[in-house]
Amino acid sequence: MSSLGSPNPFFIAGKKAYEIERSLRFNDDDNAHLSRTPSSASNRKTWTISAWVKRGVLGGNKTIFNAYDGSSSRRFRLYFGSNDQIEYNQGGDANSGIGASTAKFRDISAWYHFVFVADYTNGTATNRFKVYVNGSEISMSFSDDVENADGQWNGNWEHDIGIIGSSTEPFDGYIAEINVIDGTALTPSSFAETDAVTGEYKPIKYTGSFGTNGFYLNFSDNSEPLTFYVPH
Repeated sequence: MSSLGSPNPFFIAGKKAYEIERSLRFNDDDNAHLSRTPSSASNRKTWTISAWVKRGVLGGNKTIFNAYDGSSSRRFRLYFGSNDQIEYNQGGDANSGIGASTAKFRDISAWYHFVFVADYTNGTATNRFKVYVNGSEISMSFSDDVENADGQWNGNWEHDIGIIGSSTEPFDGYIAEINVIDGTALTPSSFAETDAVTGEYKPIKYTGSFGTNGFYLNFSDNSEPLTFYVPH
C-alpha cells in the first residue's frame, strides 16, 4: 500500500517560503498505486505534468504515470526504463510518439523535479513532447511523433499513478506535489524556481488553471484510503 512519506521532502526557510509538506511512498512489493477514471475525455493533445520524484530502487521498468483504453495498439506511459532512462509512450495508435531520454537517473538519494509537456498541435516535431529535469530540458530521442495525434492521457478511461493497471511494473520510491494541467503546455517556471541568492532550485506554488481534467495532489490528507481526485 502507498503511504505518506516523512519527513517533509522540501522545507524552504524564509518568511514567504513555499513548503511541500508531504510525499507519497510507493512500495513496489505491495503494488502501491493510485487510480481514477475521468467522467469524460478532455484535451488528449496538449497537457503538462509536474511532479517531484525520488527513486527507491534501480533497474526494471518502473511506472510513474499510465493511461490505457484497453484496446489501442499503444498505451500512454511515463516510466523509468530498465536502463534507468525516462521513457515515454504517447499512446493511441502507431502514429503516436514514443521516446527515451539520453540521460539516466540513478541517484536514489536525490529528488528530481520532472515536468512533462505535450503539445501535439505544434508544427515542429521536436516541440511536440518535452521533458525538463530540475528546470532544464533534457535530450530525448523520438519516433512516430505525428502532428495532432491523440494520446491516451485525458481520455475517459483508467489513469494510474505508480503502476500499470493493478500489478504491472509498479514504481518504488516517493512522489510529491503532482500538478496535472489539462489543455496547456507550460514550462518549469510555473512550478519551481532557482533562488537568485543561494542558487537553490526549489518548488513554488502553481497558481494557474488546471483545465477540465487537471488535478493537484499534495498528499496532505492523512486519511486512508488516499483519493486521486479532480479539485473542481
